[in-house]
Amino acid sequence: MLILAAMGCWVGASLLALTGSDDRFPIGLGLAGSTLACGGACFVLLGAPTSSLVFTFWGTPARIEVDALSAAFLLPLHVVAGLGALYGKTYWPSGTPKTGRQLRFFFGLLTAAMTLVFTARQGVLFLMGWEAMAMTAMFLVGTDHERPEVLKGTWVYLACTHTGTLLLMAMAVLLAQRLGGYAWIPLQGVSRPALDGLILTLAILGFGFKAGLVPLHFWLPAAHAGAPSHVSAILSAVMLKTGIYGILRISSLLPPVPNLGGMVMALGVITALYGVGCALAQRDYKRLLAYSSIENIGVILMGLGLGWAGRAMGNPWLAALGFGGAILHVWNHAAFKSLLFLGAGSVLHATKTRDMEALGGLAQRMPRTALLLFPGVLAVSALPPFNGFLSEWCLYRGFFASLMNGGSWTAGLALSGLALTGGLAAVAFAKCFGFIFLGVPRSPEAQEAHDPGAGMLLPMACLAALCLALSLGGPLLLAPLDRVLGVLAPGNAPQLRAGLGHDMRLIAALATLLLVLGTGCALWLRRRQAPSVPTWDCGYARPNARMQYTATSFSDGWAA
Repeated sequence: MLILAAMGCWVGASLLALTGSDDRFPIGLGLAGSTLACGGACFVLLGAPTSSLVFTFWGTPARIEVDALSAAFLLPLHVVAGLGALYGKTYWPSGTPKTGRQLRFFFGLLTAAMTLVFTARQGVLFLMGWEAMAMTAMFLVGTDHERPEVLKGTWVYLACTHTGTLLLMAMAVLLAQRLGGYAWIPLQGVSRPALDGLILTLAILGFGFKAGLVPLHFWLPAAHAGAPSHVSAILSAVMLKTGIYGILRISSLLPPVPNLGGMVMALGVITALYGVGCALAQRDYKRLLAYSSIENIGVILMGLGLGWAGRAMGNPWLAALGFGGAILHVWNHAAFKSLLFLGAGSVLHATKTRDMEALGGLAQRMPRTALLLFPGVLAVSALPPFNGFLSEWCLYRGFFASLMNGGSWTAGLALSGLALTGGLAAVAFAKCFGFIFLGVPRSPEAQEAHDPGAGMLLPMACLAALCLALSLGGPLLLAPLDRVLGVLAPGNAPQLRAGLGHDMRLIAALATLLLVLGTGCALWLRRRQAPSVPTWDCGYARPNARMQYTATSFSDGWAA
């Protein structure tokens, strides 16, 4: 199996990093593993049969399997892990005292552990992969543990992740009783709403700690802000999604539970609005990105709730729009949020500060970083022509369809919440990009900043191109999404390719038009000569740093 080979490559890369070998060998081995895993995931999503390996574990039958749902999460994992390893070579070299080798060692183990989480089909094996992922992530979060705030964030993360694991152990025991064993095979039988509801509630709570659902999110901002930036990227883009994957996997094993979808949609609205509201108030740009991750988990949760509601109602179209929009947002968020965290690392690498109040004017000093980050800013704000718009369009279609078909009030709440979340996200990231890159420098560090080397810019360029490719290639994503729906809502005919094909083609055409017009305007403005004749300015010659709005005043003025 390609996935097993990929896991072996990443474990081998970790061991090579620990022995102190040249950076090129562990990074090359990790990239080879990610290439194998991406190839295997693409084969399954494009129609190859499910691949599995059956063996005995803990005295019971177990298997490792790659179906369409696993492939949908393995793909972003290995794209982000491979690019993150390449980025980390320059950002955090292995020669860094006390931490360089440790960072590479645990980064490889984290990637291998998450690969096991996405492929394990036996309760005990899954929990072992889950705990390995949790512990390796703890060491990565604590890389810079000599700073008190990082050490505190690490301990809070450890307490939260183990609390979630205890809830998942209880869930696994009840699930084994329901399924007749620890093997995770979809149940074919009569629904037991009370027991099934309890299992799914434990799953939402246990996996919710990892995903950062409100009110279980409090570990996340400090952990993501304190970790090295390429670690923050994989934590936000992928590790949070292991919680989403776990909820989806458990729900696919059980019959539909009435009323659960509406409650999950409401929880998603609360999570999204809380996350984007807190993001708007931040002056630390890495904490802003961390709270934005909470917001996007809330958006994904709205889609899961819609999918569950459609499945319980026996409406395959609603289930397809909900689950399809959620999985598409998993992919989109992985691309643009990892880009934003890598860009944040480039700014931090150049200026040694995370405070937006101390920055400004970096577009002139770091033009390549600013240009590569701009697609991520548009994507996270759900603005065309980039990919964030695509998944939220699917969810809008779903919520409107639910209301037109007599859906519950929670669909209207989710529709309003999604619209408000998008507007607030645009304000938050206008603040973030504007106060970092526009205006004039507010500190000597910003005055002396410069672009990083190619080793950091190349992964960012790949992710920026991916954000555009996911938008322009929207029609090509519908067939793989239908295969994922076959796992999440079995028994329903493929829906998205037939129902959304026209929409996706139109969006791709409009995105192409916007891209051409935007590129043309940018080139025209760049070549346009400014007038050389001075004008009367009442004695005002040029702005200085003290004449600018600050990031805090921007938020306070908006709130007022």
